[in-house]
Amino acid sequence: MTLDHNLLFYFVRDALAPYSEDFGIEERSNPVKLKLNKKSYSVHISYVHDSGESRTNEDEVRIQIGRSLIENQRAKQGAGSRAAFVGFFEDGKTFIAWDPRHVFSLEAQKMVSIYARQSQEQSAETNLASVHRFKARLLGEESFAIALPSTAFGFYLENFEHFHKLPNEGAIVSLMQKHSGAYVDSGLGKTETFDFDEAGKREKFSFSRIAYPRDPKFKKAVLDAYENTCCICERQLALVQAAHIIPHAEDDSPNTVNNGLALCIEHHRLYDDALLLPGPRQTLVFNTDRANFLKQTNQDKGLDAIEARARTEYRLPRNATFYPRDDFLERGLKARLS
Repeated sequence: MTLDHNLLFYFVRDALAPYSEDFGIEERSNPVKLKLNKKSYSVHISYVHDSGESRTNEDEVRIQIGRSLIENQRAKQGAGSRAAFVGFFEDGKTFIAWDPRHVFSLEAQKMVSIYARQSQEQSAETNLASVHRFKARLLGEESFAIALPSTAFGFYLENFEHFHKLPNEGAIVSLMQKHSGAYVDSGLGKTETFDFDEAGKREKFSFSRIAYPRDPKFKKAVLDAYENTCCICERQLALVQAAHIIPHAEDDSPNTVNNGLALCIEHHRLYDDALLLPGPRQTLVFNTDRANFLKQTNQDKGLDAIEARARTEYRLPRNATFYPRDDFLERGLKARLS
């Protein structure tokens, strides 16, 4: 099954949300407009696919980009956005990225094809990076199609100029293996700049795994109001967390009980992943777009139970003073579904 191209932005969202809390998708259209660590990005996303019946190398794959889209990206870069061109393999675990300078140099009038290798997918999963090296004729130099695990997407975006200046695949593999803290989940809340010197080539890399501080008083007040019980499934078991309705990364998200919900770990994750969302009047919203994305990427086991849960109501605190505000719930929906 091929994923609906309108849902490709979920690959970006799922890769970047664990990387930094200073992240948000501003426009789902392709290119995806997003903010990451105070910087603006315009990221064109494609599926990596084979090169058609005329290909002579069975390992060859490509993405195709229309001329108008390339010029749109060029204009966005001129206006201050960092423009990138990436292709995801269908399961979303690995992506390939091309040097934007190479893409901008291509001259085809209608459709541009840029190439990589299918075997890079498995190699990147095994070695953390894989490179297809080719001659960028119009740049007059060699260029790389770099395959990386999707967990490293934020690290790549923050440093793509430096990635494409490294001398060879060995250098990129070494970078990924020596500096895994730049992209593994445990690195959240860490910011670092470092010089990477390999084969006589030195490049400066940086990353920001921003985590906004939590207010312990907010957590206690919300859990007390909901009696340490998940408002959706009524679990306790010391698995319950205090979730902000308006995402706490937003400047005007108050640390008040009526901007909070008590959710078990599972339902907190489903809320932040925009699959099952509490809305006004005790309704639960089931996100069919997200559900279709999970189906089309073979991640849908257990989805029927989540959809059935959406036909129930969530529980409110005993004290009406602590009820979640409807306007906050609307904003929570908008922030996660936009």
